Amino acid sequence: MATAAPALHIGVVLDIVCPWCYVGKRRIEKAIELARQKRRDLEVSVEYMPYQLVPDLGHGLDKREYYRNRFGDRAAVLQERVAAAGAEDGISFSFGGKISNTLDAHRLIDYARLQGGSAAESTAVESLMRRYFELEQDIGEANTLLAAAEDAHLDRKLTAAYLQSDDGVDAVRTKIAAAAKLGISGVPFYIINDRYGVSGAETPEALVDAFEKALQTV
Repeated sequence: MATAAPALHIGVVLDIVCPWCYVGKRRIEKAIELARQKRRDLEVSVEYMPYQLVPDLGHGLDKREYYRNRFGDRAAVLQERVAAAGAEDGISFSFGGKISNTLDAHRLIDYARLQGGSAAESTAVESLMRRYFELEQDIGEANTLLAAAEDAHLDRKLTAAYLQSDDGVDAVRTKIAAAAKLGISGVPFYIINDRYGVSGAETPEALVDAFEKALQTV
């Protein structure tokens, strides 16, 4: 009787305006590559799960001013730290532009998965984060969301109609509430095989160790 191939399902809990989540996305992708080098038959599926750092965040707020108000004198130091970490993972952080509520961005990510599967979902997440953190685009703006949709090979008109409706709002809020029930209070957070959790943008090597522990846990 053939032995089943080892399998990982990774739930990546994140918010689009969380800079460490962008770093974390790059690191989990590197970790998956490393894990597959160790286990050639490893099967991996990834699902992005919504979280909102500031659920009542408005739209079109000046990002630099928002960071100063939120973090005070620590803002510049925190930005330098995350920029240095991002540079190691190929991210060129820029902290200008506008910040907006992320509910519609999460709706788009869900929609991308429904329409194009996990590949479209991952592309949508990557595009939204690149546009927000590197291109200083406002992810609360319809044109930014639709550009990310096109990057994920979604139909622009159908996506626009979806975003203009209330479709997906309840689903996203239900997922956010589910994360809270699990005790998740910060992101990124990784749920591995529904039984093993990792908090924070850990190194790829540390994530691979977590994968191995999850695979050995029955």
